[in-house]
Amino acid sequence: MAFTEVHIIYDGQCGFCVRSLRIVRALDICHSLRFHDSHQPETFTRFPELREANVDDAMYAVVGGEPIYEGFFAFRRLIRNSPLLWILIPAFYFPGASLVGPQLYAWVARNRSKFGCHGSVCDLPSRHHG
Repeated sequence: MAFTEVHIIYDGQCGFCVRSLRIVRALDICHSLRFHDSHQPETFTRFPELREANVDDAMYAVVGGEPIYEGFFAFRRLIRNSPLLWILIPAFYFPGASLVGPQLYAWVARNRSKFGCHGSVCDLPSRHHG
């Protein structure tokens, strides 16, 4: 089964974000997720539609031909591309998830520094994507 590329734009200066996406990357067995640090100038060259986006408070998912996904909805979109994360689909699509999920995501985003990490454990390993 072929998966569409999902471009994840994230806060590369947030230890919690980096650590979380490091796990997501390890589980990306289909190699369809592409990660872009919002603090790198080339990110907004590639995704000019995000120039005004609040990338410090939410990650974004960009998929060709689909709307831009933000926060909870971005994470919900990326789990669809990783079979090892499909176990989370019921939690992200249960009735009411679209109401509760963004609030939970916003709480985590506001408190993410409490979940941060220090040192090289936070480094997102690079993977060349051509």
